[in-house]
Amino acid sequence: MKKILIAAGALFAAGSLFAYNPPSGGQNVLRLSSPFALTGANSTAGGALHEVIPSSVLINPALSAAEQRISFDAGFTFLTDKNKYLDGSGMAFQLGATLPTRWCVPTVLVQGVFASLVDMHLEDSILGTASVSKDITDKVSVGIGVTGGLFWNDADSDWTLYANAGAVYNHGELAFMRDVRVAITVMNLGKMHSSDVAVLGIKGSAADDWPEFVTPRLGVAASFVDTGDFRLGGSVDVAAPGLYKDFVVDLGVALEYSGLKPVTFKFTSAWEFDVQEFRNDRTNIVPGVGLSVKFNLNAAKSKAMESHGWAESELMVGGAWRNLYKDINAFSAGAVFKLGQNDIIPPTITLWGNED
Repeated sequence: MKKILIAAGALFAAGSLFAYNPPSGGQNVLRLSSPFALTGANSTAGGALHEVIPSSVLINPALSAAEQRISFDAGFTFLTDKNKYLDGSGMAFQLGATLPTRWCVPTVLVQGVFASLVDMHLEDSILGTASVSKDITDKVSVGIGVTGGLFWNDADSDWTLYANAGAVYNHGELAFMRDVRVAITVMNLGKMHSSDVAVLGIKGSAADDWPEFVTPRLGVAASFVDTGDFRLGGSVDVAAPGLYKDFVVDLGVALEYSGLKPVTFKFTSAWEFDVQEFRNDRTNIVPGVGLSVKFNLNAAKSKAMESHGWAESELMVGGAWRNLYKDINAFSAGAVFKLGQNDIIPPTITLWGNED
């Protein structure tokens, strides 16, 4: 009897896996609108070198918990589809902000995706995300976010509303590695885009509900080399859309050079292996690549900026390219602006004043 139940369960899982049919890119629709997201390897742990920006909460809402500065994030992506049947183009954009308080760290984002492409039939949507995060201990932070929005095409319209929850554990040093982080998120808890709308799935027929309801994701990231001026890090994430309907692995690497102060250069690359997309010839073999430059802005002459501790702020600009599904290429540019500098000097505590 036990063997029969096991066999039946295996057949059920295999049948569900075979039937899984989201649109190409449907699981990563929120990643398309930013160069930092395109090459961030969907890292739940904050990326290979732990660069947390407002759009980081789309993967793990707990990531912003340690953020001390007000941050603004903007991105734009142009999509080209050189399909042998029909050329096309699309676009995506985003605007986001992180606004730390003494109680928690809220983040808000607005995104738009317009991709009526033969090889990535995502059509048009506007999405908004709001999240809050908080440190529980010096090493553990948690967060929750809610995403909702509207979808439309020439045939129909739909809406979506779902929650993501996550946690991050900052371990620190481990053997030769530094800044070791382990993170987990449970995504897509709610009402997804309906299969009733006219969208093509990866099998060429009408798509299932997407993104897939209940998608757990586990990630690990660490720095392998840190000489002060040069850093090298990597990240690995695994996800299981629908718990058993698909299996996805994301790999990321980042190199940072800060020897030409006050400018810091960073090169990032990411690659994804999605079992279902590869089975259905929706491959993206070539890793995505990105380059960003970060530098300080001096506003010491502004009394208003100086009074808020923003005499020196930080600006990061970047671009990325990623090949998607053979014929689709994504060209993206974006910027992140952080007000002020991180406070890394602990306060001095005097118990009895200046006694002689």
